[in-house]
This record gives sequence, C-alpha cells and structure tokens, in this order.
Amino acid sequence: MAARRRGAKAGIVLIVLALILIGVFVAVDRIAASAAEGRIAQETRTQLAAKDIKYEGDPQVSIAGFPFLTQVVAGEYQKITIRLSKPQLNNIKLDTLTVEARSVKADAQDLLNGKGDVVASEVVGNASMSWDDVRPLMEVAGLPSSVDPSQVDLRVVNNKIEMRVPVTIQGVGFNIVARGSMVVETGKVRLKLESVDTDQGSLPPQVNNFIRQYQNRLQINLKLPGLPYNLVVNSVNTTDAGLQVSASAADVKLTGQ
Repeated sequence: MAARRRGAKAGIVLIVLALILIGVFVAVDRIAASAAEGRIAQETRTQLAAKDIKYEGDPQVSIAGFPFLTQVVAGEYQKITIRLSKPQLNNIKLDTLTVEARSVKADAQDLLNGKGDVVASEVVGNASMSWDDVRPLMEVAGLPSSVDPSQVDLRVVNNKIEMRVPVTIQGVGFNIVARGSMVVETGKVRLKLESVDTDQGSLPPQVNNFIRQYQNRLQINLKLPGLPYNLVVNSVNTTDAGLQVSASAADVKLTGQ
C-alpha cells in the first residue's frame, strides 16, 4: 500500500515537473519570438524611413507558427506578417498595407542579433484605398486639357466603376459617363471601358460628334505608387469604399535593403 502511495506521489511529481518544463519552454519560445518580431519591426522602420514612407503608429509584426524555436533551429520561418496603418507613399495615401512574407530563411543568430540577411521566398501585399484617395491617381487621356481631374466623380454601380467627367463644349455643359472594370496589365492598372456616353439624352450634334470622336481615344489609368519590397500589382478589386489592391514579389530581402 505504501509503495503504491509512493508511486502515485512520484507520478504526480513527474507530471508537475513536465508541466513546469512545458511552461518554461513556452515562455522562452514566446520571448524569442517577441525578440525576433522586434528586430523585424526595427528593420521595417529603418527601411520605410529611408524611402520616406510615413505611417501611423508602429509597424505591427507577427511571426506565425509554434513552436518558434524549432523554426529557429531549421533556419526557415513559415510566415512573417507586417501591418502598417495609414501609410503614405510619395504623398499618396493608403488606408492599410499588410505584407506577408512566406518561407523566410535566416540564420538564427542573424535574426536575433540584427546581422545578416532575412530573405523571403515570396512576399504578398494587400492594400486598401478610399475613393477619395483613388480619385487624384486617375490619369485621363484623350480629353481636352480643360478637364479638371479633381472634378472627376468615381463610384461603383452594379459592381462596375462609373466615372463622370464634367465637360463644356461650345457653352454646353454635361458629364461624359465612362463605365468599366479595373484590370491589371504588366503590373499597371487601368479602367477597361465598356461604355462611354453622357448623362443627357438629347444633345446638339456637335456634342454627339465630340463624344464619338473621343470615345476611342479615352484612356483611364490608375497611377499607383511604388510599393515597398518591390511588390508588383497582380489584381485590383472594387468595393463601395474604394479599392483593394493585391501585389506580390519573389526572393525579397526583409532586412538590409
């Protein structure tokens, strides 16, 4: 009976010790992960400052995967996410910018002591912009130079972009209404036009001639700022609030750029 009690006590002691060791391991693992996240955040601040990119608050960095220390031993990390709030690139405003670095390779000492390179096999970026911030980036070609881009009205109607351009021809004022969808071609964003007409049914012949003349000339491009980490735009989605931009890049250095 006494032997059973001693065995039970020993088992309890072993369980307690195991729980303590697990707790210590988890604590050390999280401390190491936090230190690595802090190092990436500092590098991010340095790189953004060098490129004169402003933002609100601090970069939010998180390293995915548990345990972190096994990733350190392997020298490869599942995913590192960097989030910026209200970044400004060349005075162009974004609401948010989230960068996910995947299959990140770095020597353990390099990651923790701030030396050496941290390289991601793939980086995926997602940015959001309000229509108020998109409007100044629209470049309209094929219209008279008298058109003021700041007066262009952008909206989403039936999941299509509708752009109204105020024009005055021979004393007649009206809006040219262009409808279409945003497309990406070789990293550049443009409005693929599906229809061009006016907001008035009956117009003088010279105005109708003007519309026909410029319908094939009208080109609308979106001049997006250069994104950090050499991200190239892949797709653009429209919402009632604005644009959602997706971009990617390969073999990107997260530190020492």
